[in-house]
Amino acid sequence: MSNINLSDLSAIFGVISAVLWFYSALSVSRETELKRRTKRALRKGVEPDLGGIQILDDNHRYDLIATLRHQSRWSKWGAAFAAFALIAQAADKYV
Repeated sequence: MSNINLSDLSAIFGVISAVLWFYSALSVSRETELKRRTKRALRKGVEPDLGGIQILDDNHRYDLIATLRHQSRWSKWGAAFAAFALIAQAADKYV
């Protein structure tokens, strides 16, 4: 089995970063968010908060807050893996 070098590791981190950033660009449907809120409220034994701000796009309804939460969560990981890719690439070149 061959050893993985820092250049290969950088490429792997870069691909992971791209996938995470692509995933972060997806919007969360209103229905998906209402199901999540209801399930969470049932676990806690409280009434679900069914409010929110909707984005209408043709026949699709998206939840603005859920979409922003989703995007910030996954963009954070995409940025972290981009940093790992850069660190591995710099280490490969300069160390």
